[in-house]
Amino acid sequence: MSALRCALIETSEEEAYVAVAKYIAELRDGQQSTFTDECEQLYAAEQHEKLLDKFMSALDAVFAAASSDADLECCLNMMCHLVPRIPLPAATAAAQRLAAALAASTDSRPDKRLLALVTLYNAAYDAPTKAAVLLQALGYAKAAGLSDTMLPVIRAHADSWPTELGLDAAGERRLFTACADALEGCTRKPRTAAREGVRLLSKCLVTYEDAPAAELPTAVPAAAHVVAEFVRSPDVFQFDLATNPAVAQLSSVKEHAPLHRLLSIFLKGSVQDYQAFVATADGTAALAAAGISGEEALAKMRLLAFMGLAHGATEVTFGQIQAALDLSAEEVEGAVVQAIGKRIAEARIDQLRGVVAVSKCAPRTFGPQHWLELQTTLAGWKEAAIMAQQAVAEAGGSAPARSGPSAAPAPAAVRA
Repeated sequence: MSALRCALIETSEEEAYVAVAKYIAELRDGQQSTFTDECEQLYAAEQHEKLLDKFMSALDAVFAAASSDADLECCLNMMCHLVPRIPLPAATAAAQRLAAALAASTDSRPDKRLLALVTLYNAAYDAPTKAAVLLQALGYAKAAGLSDTMLPVIRAHADSWPTELGLDAAGERRLFTACADALEGCTRKPRTAAREGVRLLSKCLVTYEDAPAAELPTAVPAAAHVVAEFVRSPDVFQFDLATNPAVAQLSSVKEHAPLHRLLSIFLKGSVQDYQAFVATADGTAALAAAGISGEEALAKMRLLAFMGLAHGATEVTFGQIQAALDLSAEEVEGAVVQAIGKRIAEARIDQLRGVVAVSKCAPRTFGPQHWLELQTTLAGWKEAAIMAQQAVAEAGGSAPARSGPSAAPAPAAVRA
């Protein structure tokens, strides 16, 4: 195998941009042209915005004719790094134009276009520009079928983006909604993507807690999506947004009122309430809106009813479970085992006594009452810790501390 030789050649930044101009001219015209001279003059005059526009005018030709991935990436990188050379506020508009041009096609080298959008995000130096490019990249990822590429990025950075970008409540909502929308296109880990999407939409709904009533209608799609996802999920049994104004308003929206009624039954009602509701036209509409069958919804309702029965209790009888879950006597133990398997509760079945000893069971929804209970519990722990600390201090004051060999009594003197 022949040895590889590497030569380092010192070049100026100007030479790099001239080389890009020559490369684009050859791809576009097949030869050197006035395009190169014009680009060189613009760079020399520090007309970076016009130079970027000049490069962008040939962007389609670059994507269509570039045969080398390395050359294409280099060309796109140089375009992206022209943006921070443009003074504000023109830089924001220039970045948006470049982002729009990169996202204009999903047929021509979509992976390189998305990579360039990420590069542009990193190259931008002001928060508004970064935010605009990020939204463009998220939308493009879904449109180009590259959502799987964005999943790890969103999971790692979505929570910190609002602070880093200085977003207000409206900007935070747009970002979280765009992230959730992008994740809907994931195919490799759809369940992970769905959970992350619902989590981000839930964070979006939290921003409406103190919002003016006039802003609430904009939250309807996100609220309906989060509620539907909770209803149809076989593994999620706690919903903490029941009192959220964005969710509560669904009860007065004709299209989503049946779904909200189903949610209310899941969180506060009984199996009998559920059975009566699904026998109506609204119940049928609610199941369809949630994308869940009646059998699947009934199975989840029974688990939720067990939560309502077991939360706060130390023991629950087989008879109580049978009545609450509308089961036969033979089905009770299986239902309890399923609840334990779903980690709804920590419990032990006592077959001889016909009871279930409950160690811990979460509530169906975590509201203001539960926050007060938690506050009381924490206050109790704090008081107990203070008392223990005082007891230790008092014990230490009445008895001298002993440690090491010096604490041992000295031996008596030996007399001859």
